[in-house]
Amino acid sequence: MNTLQTWIGYTGAAALAVVLGGVLLRRRYRVWYFFALFLAIMLGSTLMMMAWWSRFHTAGFWQAKETALDLVRFAMALELAYRTFRAFPGALATARWVLLFVLVVTFAVVLVSPGGSDYQSFLGELHPRVLNGTIWLFTAIAAIILWYRILVDPFHKSILLGYVPFLLVFSLSMNVLGSLGAAKWERGWAVTYLYQISYLALMLHWARAAWRRVEEPARPPALRTGMGQPISA
Repeated sequence: MNTLQTWIGYTGAAALAVVLGGVLLRRRYRVWYFFALFLAIMLGSTLMMMAWWSRFHTAGFWQAKETALDLVRFAMALELAYRTFRAFPGALATARWVLLFVLVVTFAVVLVSPGGSDYQSFLGELHPRVLNGTIWLFTAIAAIILWYRILVDPFHKSILLGYVPFLLVFSLSMNVLGSLGAAKWERGWAVTYLYQISYLALMLHWARAAWRRVEEPARPPALRTGMGQPISA
């Protein structure tokens, strides 16, 4: 990386630390445990790569880190779905089938992924497919929320609105860099800058959400009949 990319990376790491600090001090981890775990893994691995560049800034460590984060992303989506739909039986039943379908399709697509388990195959084939599955999970959750017109915790909503567009950029970046190959990454400089700037913007957005005054949690309309069923206009 050149000097500008390095400083963008440092700024993004600092913003990530601010996000995690807000989640802990504002006790927002209580409303989304796996999101807090996701932030902790991200920050820990980033600091390790920054402090011990020669040891941890390697393809193997990056691949292991992203594999762990992929698993946590799926857990984040499932926890979010449970917390959002558990008070709405109809929506919860729909979410179970929709999310199960997305998980099965993602697993099948990963299984038929060409290539082996080497870094280049992971970067260009496997990882983008897993990211696409994560995007579909969060998109499906958002669609069910809109269909059933469910009130969502403001913190969940803010995180979700920023994360889905970023995952699209991340998936695009992995596809482009994977197609170029490690030896030709300098040709993808525009994509690299796009990813870094998008990541920094996401961290700033999350920092604002994490440190915002704690809102009263969204409460379901307890007296409404047909709870969790589509609402007609």
